[in-house]
Amino acid sequence: MQSNTKKLAGNALVYGLFGLLQKGLGFFLLPVYASLLDTEELGIISTSTAVISFLVILFGLSLRGSTAYYYYKFKDQDIDYVKKFFGTNFSFILLFTVFGILLLLIGKSWILDVLFKNIPFKPYILLSLASVLLQPVYLFYQSILKAKHQAKKASLLDFLFFGTMASITIILIVVFNFKAEGALFANSIASFLVFIVSLIGIRKEITLCFDITILKTSLKYSLPILPHNLSGWAMNMVDKLMLNNLNSLSVVALFDVGAQIGKVVNLISLGVNSAYSPWFFEQVKTQPEAKGTIVNITDKIILLYACVAVAASLLSPEVLVIIGKPSYYESWKVVPFIATAFVINGFYFTYSNVFFLEKTKYLPFLTVTGAITNLILNYFMIPIYGIFGAALASLITKIVFALLTYIICQRIYPIPYHRLHLTVIFGACFSLSCLPFLIQDYLQEFSLAHRILIKVLTLVLIFTPIIYKNASQIKAIIKK
Repeated sequence: MQSNTKKLAGNALVYGLFGLLQKGLGFFLLPVYASLLDTEELGIISTSTAVISFLVILFGLSLRGSTAYYYYKFKDQDIDYVKKFFGTNFSFILLFTVFGILLLLIGKSWILDVLFKNIPFKPYILLSLASVLLQPVYLFYQSILKAKHQAKKASLLDFLFFGTMASITIILIVVFNFKAEGALFANSIASFLVFIVSLIGIRKEITLCFDITILKTSLKYSLPILPHNLSGWAMNMVDKLMLNNLNSLSVVALFDVGAQIGKVVNLISLGVNSAYSPWFFEQVKTQPEAKGTIVNITDKIILLYACVAVAASLLSPEVLVIIGKPSYYESWKVVPFIATAFVINGFYFTYSNVFFLEKTKYLPFLTVTGAITNLILNYFMIPIYGIFGAALASLITKIVFALLTYIICQRIYPIPYHRLHLTVIFGACFSLSCLPFLIQDYLQEFSLAHRILIKVLTLVLIFTPIIYKNASQIKAIIKK
């Protein structure tokens, strides 16, 4: 038991660290995009990236979700069957992806022109389709590595993809003056590289075949997961497509730049959650009085996220002046909404672990509900409020999703969270994050350096009492 826990914690740490590096690579590309690309060019990248991720999920049919289940079911009984199982899934994913892309090309005016509205077919859509063709195989091979607990190899493969993509993007845009096509070309090159690596690696894991019986078994397991995965995409990415369809590519870029700054909270929460999840399960399984500890740790974690959100929101106008063209300066106005949304999402991370106490059946309902909420809100709010509508839709969706999830989780495994205390933190976080709406116009008469100094001093005044009050707990958490 102890060795399994250590293995889980170790794998979680590896995935968490590499996940942070991957997200960090995307975040650090922001200055390159904002300083060298026009808003329409970045809008092409943002929209195309959203469509690529959608199509990769769709064509993968969530078959990689069945990998771990059937690996552990049969690995000790019939390893040859496991290889045939993997081989059948691999063959079908490859064939279905090719078929899907051909179908998209045949129905270009009905499908591609809608998904990629305002984006020319050559070279942007073609480069995007190249990435879509290559990525499902890489993701399937990665799922095999994860099922076999080869965390380092799986994470290195991920890092190879994101590192290659980021490096080539920087070279093409900074050195060779490419625009949006540079980023999409880099994506396709990185996809090709990990596709080749995956083909080499997967040879030892599969017996290449196409067994209809195995395929039916696999699809029976994976297809019910597909709506859940697509809904997860819709909750986080659909706003870009709807902004493009209901407004313009330039508006997509403004929203995306602000959202990237706000998502620094998500960057922190993903890293924390990679360590928190195995700790949570250990507490639940081995500590009868664990609930009080879980509640106290959750309070501190949410307070941390709130502080990050306030800092990101308050400093975002000056950050954009430093890293971006004047056309991007207004992006700061979506940061308070997105940052607060991910503080709430961070709270969801802390209690949603309950679902994995063999109660995952609720997840599809919740993600589909969240996706529908986001779609409806974006549809009605974007035409009226533009990027504010998309930002507000994101915040409301996270609130609705978190509340529904919280209610169900409390029925499964009740934990006496300090609800009033957390509500105050969320409210204070959003209120303080919105301070730039009140003070930014008055601060414009000061130099950039003076504005930064004023805001840093403001943050010190806000955070000092918080740090002082929680000093002992912070030290205890660090030691743990």
